[in-house]
Amino acid sequence: MTIESSVGSRLKHRREAVDISLRKLAQKTDLSASFISQVERGKANLSLNSLEKIADALEVPLLYFLSEESPYPLPAAPVLEPSRTETQEKMSYEPVIRADCRSKLILPMSGVTYELLVPNMGQKMVAITGRLAPGTDNIARRLREPSEEFIYVFSGTLLVELDTNEYYLNPNDSIYFEGNSLRKLACASKDQDAIWLSVITPAVF
Repeated sequence: MTIESSVGSRLKHRREAVDISLRKLAQKTDLSASFISQVERGKANLSLNSLEKIADALEVPLLYFLSEESPYPLPAAPVLEPSRTETQEKMSYEPVIRADCRSKLILPMSGVTYELLVPNMGQKMVAITGRLAPGTDNIARRLREPSEEFIYVFSGTLLVELDTNEYYLNPNDSIYFEGNSLRKLACASKDQDAIWLSVITPAVF
């Protein structure tokens, strides 16, 4: 399954789980129902802005679309499972995320890539790497609850625009801020991708 079709299948799964029709979702996002249908079938790609609108309308974080297995509970009939002991839970938990096994979200139209660096989103903190191509940006959306974020730049130049100011971060620079003060991230390099690490708590990105 490709990254794009994975996004589409998860979009459809969530839309049907919360019982929203294509037409209703189109009204909520200012996208056409036919376009959303094409995305669900893996026939069209989303921009970051469009994906953020869909995430807001479906009431899930953007990173919900990272992987095929949902880290968030979806409305569904309860499933009874045998109780598990604490020892069994510890034995089944895998703390290591190999570099070639990370959940990814790649949006070619927006020149942005995110990779999840923690096992899942069901934790108090989430860590991701982000990559923006030269000339591209990521307009931040208002989060559902207060958060704190730390960014460390690996390569390129990353523009971080907050409510109060703009900051240009070069390799090995870092910044710490409240999540809802973020307005935009942009690649300020002319010929090099901006690559950074973000650590966010709680995991509401």
